[in-house]
Amino acid sequence: MHCKQWIFDMDGTLTDSMVVVWEGAPEALLARFGRTPKADLHETLLTMGMEEGAQYLIREYALPLDRNGYLDVMREVIAQLYEKVELKPGVRDTLARLRAEGARMCICSNTWSSQCRTVLTRLGIDEYFDFYIEARGAMSKSSPAPFMEALHRLGGTEPAGCAVCEDALYAAQTAHDAGFYLVGIQDTTSAADAPALRRICDQFLPDWTALDWAQA
Repeated sequence: MHCKQWIFDMDGTLTDSMVVVWEGAPEALLARFGRTPKADLHETLLTMGMEEGAQYLIREYALPLDRNGYLDVMREVIAQLYEKVELKPGVRDTLARLRAEGARMCICSNTWSSQCRTVLTRLGIDEYFDFYIEARGAMSKSSPAPFMEALHRLGGTEPAGCAVCEDALYAAQTAHDAGFYLVGIQDTTSAADAPALRRICDQFLPDWTALDWAQA
């Protein structure tokens, strides 16, 4: 194993949460207010950022919320949905072996860090991570900035010696272009992107039990 620093996304990479949480949250929020989602809700929201999606739901479904009220309710909904989430196969053993081999690890996720910590503490793996980076705004994964910050905070200097683990194509592409060792994880919500992910990843895994340690 040559990678001594490991940067992990959470949703869809370590946790099987993309469908349960991020596809389920808008419907759960609408249900709180007695609204019935339209058939194309998921397809519509996929084209929007989080802010735009909030405005769309408030307007389209006449929700009695302003932006801040929406965010408060959505956080409550998401926190409840995360209570159902489990780890992907092989995660626990992979993290234990990485620590045993001296690797340092962190989380770099679009999900706010306090929620990540709550989820991973419940699942018993928070102890493996030195810190959490919230990849939003100027620190979006569309930019290499969060990955470079994570690398340096983990004590690394060269991207090639640091693994970035992702299920999302746009984030994986950013890490690839910045020279990181890229581990892609297959997820049902990004199935359409699997061929593109496979092309740019150093390893593309169906789950963590398939990691090639000799190459990592």
